[in-house]
Amino acid sequence: MNRQRMQKVTRRWHRFLGPLIGVQLLFWTLGGIYFSWFDLDNVHGDYERADQAVPDLRELPVAVSIVSLLERSKLARIEEIRLGAFLGRPVVRLYEDGDHVEMYDATSGEMLSPIGEAEARAVAAADFAPPGSIAAVQMVTEKEGEYKNVVPAYRIRFDNWKRTHLYVHANTGLVTARRNAIWRGFDFLWMLHILDFRERENFNNWLLRSLSLLGLITIVSGYVLWLVTMPRLRRWGGAGGDRDLRA
Repeated sequence: MNRQRMQKVTRRWHRFLGPLIGVQLLFWTLGGIYFSWFDLDNVHGDYERADQAVPDLRELPVAVSIVSLLERSKLARIEEIRLGAFLGRPVVRLYEDGDHVEMYDATSGEMLSPIGEAEARAVAAADFAPPGSIAAVQMVTEKEGEYKNVVPAYRIRFDNWKRTHLYVHANTGLVTARRNAIWRGFDFLWMLHILDFRERENFNNWLLRSLSLLGLITIVSGYVLWLVTMPRLRRWGGAGGDRDLRA
């Protein structure tokens, strides 16, 4: 293929692919800028987490028999037992899986799960360090939107400028997610970055693969155009140059 033909074909492909892939290249660039400017601890809301003393489990007054809790449990199966604390009191948590958990007072054996709204508010207020009061509380029973962790959970909305949401699992009494405006911006740009519009997790999808290849072709075609239109190459590939090569 001579220079003129190569230039014509390359320019046609570059013009066709440019507007198509240019938008996605813009999204990839914007996402890269956003990801590089915001620390992940800020995105995850870790900067808003209050410092809380972690109790020494050896000092917790555990009096209840684990065997008695196992006998009382209504879980289909028990895969894990954890000793911890809930609002300053020792508790035992029995896990069937992430969603299905029973929590008992480790001293009296009283079942504490699922916790009520007042207790969820207390957990969120103790966890949240910045100034701000609780504006609303809502029960979440489906894994969708900005929250795909364990359910049921309480969504605790604070009235700060970041519009922070803390999610407290009703069965464990633990904070399971922190969402804020910076996280939502990150999540939106991450969706556009990997082109998974549902779960935001699959970066091996065919849409991303296809646009990545088209982006590569667009960039390569641009460099080819630059090369074949350079004055020095034009002189080399001109009429005189063609005659020299044929001689």
